[in-house]
Amino acid sequence: MSFDFYKLVHFLGLIMVFSGLGAQFVLAINGTGSKDGPGRRWVAMLHGIGLVLLLVAGFGMLAKGQLPIQGWVISKLAIWILLGGIGAIAARRKSMAGVMWIVALLLGLSAAYLARFKPF
Repeated sequence: MSFDFYKLVHFLGLIMVFSGLGAQFVLAINGTGSKDGPGRRWVAMLHGIGLVLLLVAGFGMLAKGQLPIQGWVISKLAIWILLGGIGAIAARRKSMAGVMWIVALLLGLSAAYLARFKPF
């Protein structure tokens, strides 16, 4: 598969992760994010599948571009882990959901910066 294919899949994963996170944050802010809520399962699936697509496509791009695993890649993996858990934190601490939403956006911005400029 080509580098461009992996890039498209990576962007799809990115859209899915942030759509899922946005829905998780809205559910938490509105207080409707119970575990047995009707949309909760779909939100969790969207977020989880997006995370998998981000990881697989990211490593696919590294392999196709023959890029070594450097500090910026490790940093992006740390951001990936944080994005995986931040929605659960917001669901448990509903009063922090708005702040977590801003943190998630800043994590996404940081990941984009690392991918574009590869500072280390």
